[in-house]
Amino acid sequence: MNVNDVIAKLKVMLSTEEVVEKVEAKFAEAELVDGTQVYTEGELQDGAILFVRAGEGASEDPFAPSGVHETTDGKLITVGENGEISSIEDKSEDVEAAEEEVKIEEEIKMEEEEDIKVEVKEKDFDMDELIGAIAEIIKPQGEVIEELKKELSTLKERFNVVAGEPAAEPVKNTFSENKKTRDEMFAKRMDALAAIRKSN
Repeated sequence: MNVNDVIAKLKVMLSTEEVVEKVEAKFAEAELVDGTQVYTEGELQDGAILFVRAGEGASEDPFAPSGVHETTDGKLITVGENGEISSIEDKSEDVEAAEEEVKIEEEIKMEEEEDIKVEVKEKDFDMDELIGAIAEIIKPQGEVIEELKKELSTLKERFNVVAGEPAAEPVKNTFSENKKTRDEMFAKRMDALAAIRKSN
């Protein structure tokens, strides 16, 4: 140790100024498969808080939503509440194989659906076969219609028989005749009474 080093140490020990150490914040950054930028303060490890970079103009970056997030470098980050990382795993080959298998199944299904559509479009309809099928559907209804026709015919015959019979004699209004008869009887009684008085 030389003299300059000793003097520097003495100045630091005797000075009243606070010595402030500059600590650089370290961030671990990652990009998700959907293009979202995420980061943690410190190392990317279990227990760290995962933030989503909100971009310019945002007052602060929000926590990453809970769930499993896949990074572009093949890591699966499982996040709980408040952005806390619960586990970090490398995407296994089994998961990739399963995803590939699902894609292949979807492609096969789409091809089968297209084949069915093409088959339906290309099929020619046999007109005679179609008419025969319609006739089979209508046949039971035809029998019902025939029965209804017979019943209607029977009802018409009965109606004609009833319509051909003579009508009953009309009811006469006898009120005026009855009144005339009563009046005549009354007049006879009065004449009889008058005759009795005269004889007395």
